[in-house]
Amino acid sequence: MTVHTYLFFDGSCEEAIRFYGEAFGAELEYLMRFKEGPAELQVPGWEEKVLHARVSFGESALDMSDARPGEQAAFSGFALIMHLDQIERAEEVFAALGMGGQVLLPLAPTFWARRYGIVKDRFGVTWKVQVSQ
Repeated sequence: MTVHTYLFFDGSCEEAIRFYGEAFGAELEYLMRFKEGPAELQVPGWEEKVLHARVSFGESALDMSDARPGEQAAFSGFALIMHLDQIERAEEVFAALGMGGQVLLPLAPTFWARRYGIVKDRFGVTWKVQVSQ
């Protein structure tokens, strides 16, 4: 069994896919646009928006979509945590995720990790970046 996180964006899913590709090397596995989906899901003006996509990075994946207008929920009550092996890579990823976003806790050594920090990316998704002992 696997569990994937499914993120719903407010019309910016395709931009997020590109951003995560640049920030940490996420690779697009699949993308379907609204115009390719069933008629009952069609939204005028949203034909080119993302109905479903999956990006993978390392052993993980994120499923993503553009929420239909009026259905977007705020990204709150959770965070995605990324475990990395190298401090230099963690610094790169953290800096990339912070571009246009907000650093909530700077990446720094802690008593439980060689590096740990929290950043909210420009889409409002909170990421915890950690390099374990």
